[in-house]
Amino acid sequence: MSTEYKKDSIGHKILSYLGETTEGLLELGVNMIFDPHSFTNINLDLNQRSFYQSVKQMERHGYLKKKQGNLYVTEKGRTKVIKKLLKNKPTEQKKQWDGKWRGIIFDIPETNRKERDFLRRELKVIGLIEVQQSVWVFPFDIEKELKALLRLWKTDFRGDIRFILIEKMNDSDLREKFDLK
Repeated sequence: MSTEYKKDSIGHKILSYLGETTEGLLELGVNMIFDPHSFTNINLDLNQRSFYQSVKQMERHGYLKKKQGNLYVTEKGRTKVIKKLLKNKPTEQKKQWDGKWRGIIFDIPETNRKERDFLRRELKVIGLIEVQQSVWVFPFDIEKELKALLRLWKTDFRGDIRFILIEKMNDSDLREKFDLK
């Protein structure tokens, strides 16, 4: 079960901070360290007790792990940060849309229905829109993020998953859903 943080919560602020400041977020071989002191220096108005309770909660939920005096972002935490970045992309980049759609298409056999359904659910949660069965689109380049998520999910997606770039398509309904001009 995934934990959702309210928009102004400390957990939400920590996830945003990690997404904005962490180099190597999509490089899975790179360890991500969360430095609470750097975070609190930027967010001076935080209640220290509430902050440390939130950090402990993130540890309990498996997003952070304390090791040798450092707080590391776990694979589960990294997945959460990447998904949050993807959800916010349309809002942040709406004015910069290049008129092209990015798509992911897949053919995952019936024998792997569980994995296929998982992939569909996750693509929907991230904000992609299914235009046909197993054809999903998004208005911004998210290939690197999706490839990182596919590796982090460690699910056996037997079949074929491809990324496509669509330059022309009947898309008035999609533009409306993403609030694009």
